[in-house]
Amino acid sequence: MTFESKDKDHGMHSIKKILVGVDFNEQTGELPLPTREAISKAIRIAAETGSELTLMSVLSEDTKSSDLVLEELSQLDPHQIVRDQLKPYLEQCDSKNVQCRTKNCVGRAWQELIKEVLREDIDLLIIGTREKTSAQSMLYGSTALKVLRKCPCPVWVTRPDVTPFDDFIILAADDLGETGKRVLETSVAIGQLMSARLVVVHSVDFPFEGALKRTEVSVEEIDKYKEKVRSEAEKAVNERLAQTDYRTLEAGTRVVIRSGPADTVIDQVAEEEGADLLVMGTVGRGGIPGFLIGNTAERLLRELRCSVLALKPDGFVCPIRVD
Repeated sequence: MTFESKDKDHGMHSIKKILVGVDFNEQTGELPLPTREAISKAIRIAAETGSELTLMSVLSEDTKSSDLVLEELSQLDPHQIVRDQLKPYLEQCDSKNVQCRTKNCVGRAWQELIKEVLREDIDLLIIGTREKTSAQSMLYGSTALKVLRKCPCPVWVTRPDVTPFDDFIILAADDLGETGKRVLETSVAIGQLMSARLVVVHSVDFPFEGALKRTEVSVEEIDKYKEKVRSEAEKAVNERLAQTDYRTLEAGTRVVIRSGPADTVIDQVAEEEGADLLVMGTVGRGGIPGFLIGNTAERLLRELRCSVLALKPDGFVCPIRVD
């Protein structure tokens, strides 16, 4: 049994249900900073959009203490230990009139979160990533990558540090494809919610450069050809932007067109701009269900240091089964 992503209205205002993956120390119950950031972002979005919010914690099935923890939970209340840590956030939800519920289960975090997405028809999944240490080669760990690959709804993975809402920078990667349109629409909508500055990036290549060089065309002619490609790409991005409400972003919007491999260009611009969030589309690989990311994004996530919101192409097939 497989599930395909549904065609929905694009943009953040179409979001009705948000799921947050709540990571916590199974011994102390404390919430790590990335999880606290994920919850705060979710409450902000839910308050602005009127969305329902679910805070879901998953105890590892491989942890020896899981049975003991569940036994302790059952003696008190099924949600009590986590709710103690979540109490300040639940109070925030009450004060902002956000409908919020909590849920606990046992299993593999990425699988249980995706199953919840499918069961409850979730529109946005937000999770925190791990703290990066010198021994780790990349910011996004195995749980985040598996969710990014296999979850049928948009996935927002928040980085560990906290960024003030009044100084938020969004980087939208537009590949000039259909999913790229959704990237722009979503980025503008988030920018409106967070009063953010928007930077749109597009990487160009020059497919005929090699052929031109072999025909001994002058350097000037090759430069003219490359400038034409850049100009046409910039025009196309601006035309797509014009179909959004980007002019409502008081912090401003700008377009960056740069040549080079897409992953390299996006990473460079993210670093230069101090981006807090990269909004990107993802593509299927070989039509295999669940292999979503593609080579460009796989390479990019090994270098990226900002949060990521990944949007799925229409018709994406999720390989996870619902019990």
